[in-house]
Amino acid sequence: MFRDLTNRIFGAYLIALAVIIAIQFTVELTYESAQITSLQVWFVLDWFSLIGFVICVAVNFLYMRSSNGGDSITWEKLTSSVLFYISVGLSLAFLHNFVGTLVGGKDDLLFWKFINVVQIPLFAATGFRIVGKK
Repeated sequence: MFRDLTNRIFGAYLIALAVIIAIQFTVELTYESAQITSLQVWFVLDWFSLIGFVICVAVNFLYMRSSNGGDSITWEKLTSSVLFYISVGLSLAFLHNFVGTLVGGKDDLLFWKFINVVQIPLFAATGFRIVGKK
């Protein structure tokens, strides 16, 4: 029961974050104003994304570990491994740019775009998979 509730909370968090990041990515150039800039919004979202990446890597590691039984290659084995390694790789890229932002703007804007484009389907797929678990 507690595990189901935790899965639903983590899954909903990842799905909601994927939707919010997709919206921010789409509309960020349309709302520049004096009070708030898109960089400030991204900075706040990055802290939520950091939590999302921790959840994503942990959940996809457990999924890969539970799927890697037996000698034959199955679709579930392949997808669990791909999800895990994409989660780890994208997390490392995210951390590199995030730390660069924190230490004085030594990040790469084009790299951020790549991270956000891949992060949206990764978070959504992981979120929907763990919400649908029974």
